[in-house]
Amino acid sequence: MRKIKPISEARSRGIGSGTTKEMVKKVLLCIAGGSMVVSLFLTSSIRAEAKSPVYQQSQSDDGIPKEIREVFEKVGEDFGICPELMEAMAYRESRFVESVKSGNYYGIMQVNVKIHKDRIEKYGYTADDLLKAEPCITVAADYLKELFDTYGDDDPLILMYYSGNSKAIPNYKEYGWMCPYVKSTLARAAEYERKHGK
Repeated sequence: MRKIKPISEARSRGIGSGTTKEMVKKVLLCIAGGSMVVSLFLTSSIRAEAKSPVYQQSQSDDGIPKEIREVFEKVGEDFGICPELMEAMAYRESRFVESVKSGNYYGIMQVNVKIHKDRIEKYGYTADDLLKAEPCITVAADYLKELFDTYGDDDPLILMYYSGNSKAIPNYKEYGWMCPYVKSTLARAAEYERKHGK
């Protein structure tokens, strides 16, 4: 099978197509096309959010729909997990949209329904049940509890495992470096705790 050569090799061996001016045109067209795709993606995301029933629910002063915040409080108490941490994760994962799907990732906590099939069935749920707040938050909390039981009370480490960012773990363990997902989630969780008077 023929391998595609890196651009640098192709240029040095004269395999490129056309002059430098033509190459610049092609690059600019690619960038414009990429911008259009991103724009379409963002537009469809905004439309999906606008149609979601979550945005018609009553909001608390922290921006979390009241009904959803109540679920986080209840599930957090049941599993011994800080509800504000889960709320911050939900903000990052779905902006509190219950019905969001992205491949195998479902619901407000973006639970991977393929990986967590057994965990979902343990509670008598189906994958589609995770498109509602309580089932999704329950399954996510079950996974978080397992992570806390395994790795201890190390919030950044737990968030890296939850988000599937295992490549960042060695740098965190050795240098204390935290990826943007972890930093923003922890900052938001602290802000929610402050707003909730904790």
